[in-house]
Amino acid sequence: MSDATPPASSESSIPDNTQLMQLHDEAAEAASASDLHERVRELTARVLHERRMALNDIRELVVAISSGVGSGLTARGGEMKDGLKQAVAGLDEAVGSAAQAASYTLREAATQGQAFKDSELKASLEQLRDLEAQIVDALKQTASQSGGRLKEELGYLSDHLRISGTRTGEQVREALQQLARGVKASSLAGRAGLSESAGAATERLAHVASGVLEALSDSLKRQSERLRS
Repeated sequence: MSDATPPASSESSIPDNTQLMQLHDEAAEAASASDLHERVRELTARVLHERRMALNDIRELVVAISSGVGSGLTARGGEMKDGLKQAVAGLDEAVGSAAQAASYTLREAATQGQAFKDSELKASLEQLRDLEAQIVDALKQTASQSGGRLKEELGYLSDHLRISGTRTGEQVREALQQLARGVKASSLAGRAGLSESAGAATERLAHVASGVLEALSDSLKRQSERLRS
């Protein structure tokens, strides 16, 4: 888990236009494959793993891939609805896995006594929390910048995911819950064997993660109430 991309940093790693165009073109090429879901999943996972882009670039990543797949499907006359659904599912799967790995990296760092600034720790956890919204918003953005069937189907897909949720959202919620429980248990059960700095780091991570979870729970509750009204 140690090679996972940390979820946030004090510096932006927003990619330049060359990187985005390359990603767009790779996604467009993937649209002609029979295994579109797997091709997009592998592409997204590779980009994140190779540090070409990071989780804090998620909006740019989603826009580049979704627009690229859309261009590819349009060019070859492919079934737009099913193709986009497959592509977004593959992207969603890869981002969710990367988010889980990032949460494990945070936990490992805390249990090893790595010092965190509260503001940076909170930013990292909130970035994980907001990944689902970033994905949905990026799909909506791509739809607004597109035309024809691509605009229509991406708009429908983003609206559907906003209501039903994403795999990334599920994995992030599970990862944050495990993170909060795990670091708290590690701190309490292993206090005698932990250094003072490690104990403080795990306690602070558990405390901040719990706060993020509480805010996330409130947000989901409000969303559910809006949908029922």
